[in-house]
Amino acid sequence: MGVMFPFLTAADPLGTSEGSLDPLGLYQIADLLGTELVPAVRQRMLRVRFLSAMAVGAFVTEGLEADPRYREAAPYLVWEWHVVEAIVRTHDRAAEDRSTWGVPGIGVTRRAVKHYDRLDARTYLATPRVFGFNGVYKRLAIQLGITDVHLAPGPMADRLVKAWAGSMDRPADTLIARWRAAVERALGQSPPMTRPGWSRETWAELAHAFLPNAKDSACSEERKLLREMLTTRSDGRLGALPEIWDLQTEFPDDDLPERRLHERLEQVDPSRGPLLAAIRAYESFARSLQDAFDMLRFLAGAADTNGFDVPAIGLKPEFRRIVHGLDSLYMRASERLAALPPKPIALEAVFMKRFGRFAETLGAGDAAFAVVEHHRQVQRDKSATGKLPWLDDLGRKRIHVRQAYRLDSFDPQPDVFLHAYRGLPIRRFRSDLGGR
Repeated sequence: MGVMFPFLTAADPLGTSEGSLDPLGLYQIADLLGTELVPAVRQRMLRVRFLSAMAVGAFVTEGLEADPRYREAAPYLVWEWHVVEAIVRTHDRAAEDRSTWGVPGIGVTRRAVKHYDRLDARTYLATPRVFGFNGVYKRLAIQLGITDVHLAPGPMADRLVKAWAGSMDRPADTLIARWRAAVERALGQSPPMTRPGWSRETWAELAHAFLPNAKDSACSEERKLLREMLTTRSDGRLGALPEIWDLQTEFPDDDLPERRLHERLEQVDPSRGPLLAAIRAYESFARSLQDAFDMLRFLAGAADTNGFDVPAIGLKPEFRRIVHGLDSLYMRASERLAALPPKPIALEAVFMKRFGRFAETLGAGDAAFAVVEHHRQVQRDKSATGKLPWLDDLGRKRIHVRQAYRLDSFDPQPDVFLHAYRGLPIRRFRSDLGGR
């Protein structure tokens, strides 16, 4: 019979909470490098047709004002409620329905429609300005000229709306007027909520207008224009997006090997060599650190209530291989980051401040404990009060792995990038638009 740990111990002070994401603080630099490679695309962007929904929404909500009492019910968010609710009501018959895959907010909308038959700020996403489709795709929409920073129509909005209208049975002006009236009606509620009084057919019409898979639901003019907008090389504002788009044909399998993709990208565009070298060097360091942490979680998770002796893992040949040369990997990553042109955030400085403890040569046992201490520091720095570490400190360099963070298996992958660098979103865009 296993011994149960108390619900509250010295390691669980009141006022703290779990920090379940990015336990080693590796994501920030990887994300900044990805942004440098493809400035307007983020990893959460998966269904490109939401750009059309934003273009139409810019005209639907143009000139409408929000009630200052309801900050999370801005007109563009109320438009977003209607679009996602329409998709749920019309096409989302089960949680496994792949026709709605990649729709931001689909889960909470499904529950809200089932239990309340409507959407409002309370039942929608907790942070809609970030995780709703307007928040996710805003940067790309601005870069492409579809909207401005306030989500009003940009210079390309009218052209995209005209192309989109080719897939609709009614004139665009008629549809926009109907949807604007629904948004105004929702804004007039206190608090704002979706209550358009539509028939099933009217909901279906809105859902059809913005179904995520443009290959099946958008007309050829809309798909063609979106492809042109995403692959223009005229001014370089899209970074490596056009080149990565073209290289997708070389990787037909479901798995996208970003390391190999980057090798090909450097061959077709050698000017990106310094950035790609920095990404490779950072990934080598990050992978070594992550594999060391994961092996600790795997072995320590099987320990009894006396915990796991951290330095003892240094006797394991596999762990020694993982952390061997970690200081050299640190130095190479630092040098490659320093070689990049100056940016608003100096990546080398962020890297050295966060990972400086790995600059010196450490024995395998000391490296293991350094990984534990690094994880604890990352968790402490996540908020003013800190987040709980995944590895409880039992004293004398012994740890206990919290149940939720134990690993049932461990498979190091030293040659595989730990982070993604926009290859998957671009692959999804290309697939939804039917390639070219």
